[in-house]
Amino acid sequence: MLRSRLPWLTFDCYDTLVRYSESKAEALAALVRAKGGDDVTVDAVQATFEARERSIQTGPFTSLADVLKQSLRDALDAASLPHAPEDDETMLAAVRGAVPFPDVPAVLAELKVDHRLAILSNSQPDIISYNIVSIGVEFDAVVLATEAKCYKPDPGMFRELLDRIGAAPGDVTHIAQSFYHDMRTAKDLGFGRRLWINRFGREGDPAYTPDAELEDLVGVRAQLG
Repeated sequence: MLRSRLPWLTFDCYDTLVRYSESKAEALAALVRAKGGDDVTVDAVQATFEARERSIQTGPFTSLADVLKQSLRDALDAASLPHAPEDDETMLAAVRGAVPFPDVPAVLAELKVDHRLAILSNSQPDIISYNIVSIGVEFDAVVLATEAKCYKPDPGMFRELLDRIGAAPGDVTHIAQSFYHDMRTAKDLGFGRRLWINRFGREGDPAYTPDAELEDLVGVRAQLG
């Protein structure tokens, strides 16, 4: 079959394919401890960082790099810790260096044989390019927040994806870890199938029950029928 006729599988990238939150948290903890903070301070800074990251992404659009930098500055300031310009690069490097989960490269390579693969990510080209290289699989489409000028869970991100790949939502299977960023909006827009990769053992939302809940990507093939 011609590749242009293969069905689409669309993937969130961060925390679905690569260790985004883990890589950020490790870098943030190291920064806080280098500035004299203890474990309690690390936890406080982490909580503030995550809250600010989500809040900034719901406001006027700015690049992921700027979101990360502002979140870091606000979190350090809230803990009365100093911020240095090189701290910003440390955080960006952590995101660029987020490694794939062990199951990801082999599963994606196998799925690519008879599916087209797309990434839908709250990222920007000069960051996610590093993540894609580390995954080691060429995607048929990569749709980013910088193109849609909004962040998931905004429906605009998903509409940008559908426009790019030229597919009706009912013909697309979306695969992601986050209920907040992905599962709810994909259901609201009528995506044909939604697979929840619950890597962190979290509680889902019964109002948005996915078609399947999996621990990792290994079980995706079995769910495709």
